[in-house]
Amino acid sequence: MRVLIMHSDDAKIEKSVVALQRALEQDGAKEDLISPQVAGSSPVSAAPYGLVCVVTGYTGWWKPQISAEMDKLLKRTMRLEGKKGAAFVLACLLGSAKALRVLMGHMERQGVIVEDFGTVGSEREMMTIAKRLSRLT
Repeated sequence: MRVLIMHSDDAKIEKSVVALQRALEQDGAKEDLISPQVAGSSPVSAAPYGLVCVVTGYTGWWKPQISAEMDKLLKRTMRLEGKKGAAFVLACLLGSAKALRVLMGHMERQGVIVEDFGTVGSEREMMTIAKRLSRLT
């Protein structure tokens, strides 16, 4: 299974994504990490991947929004139509559920079929998320 993990350039999120990467490697998956800083302005192809994961933070709790960089990265990613997807936001006290719905809306506009979603926090949670993701493919 090949997994594309797109994540924002936040230190907490990068730590969680590395834990997810290690957990997926233990399950025998190949994964590539892409952030807005790494991708630059070039388009990203999702053709060779069976699963696309997006991990990001958000701003605002009344009307949460994902960062503009992640929105642009999602729009620049090609061949997302019909791909299985997973959406994850950083766990906070207020607004996580709304932020998750916003992120899933952005992904579904690009054609991703979101099959798993949730909030991320500790490394133990990343292990359980990796087990759920390995069942998707």
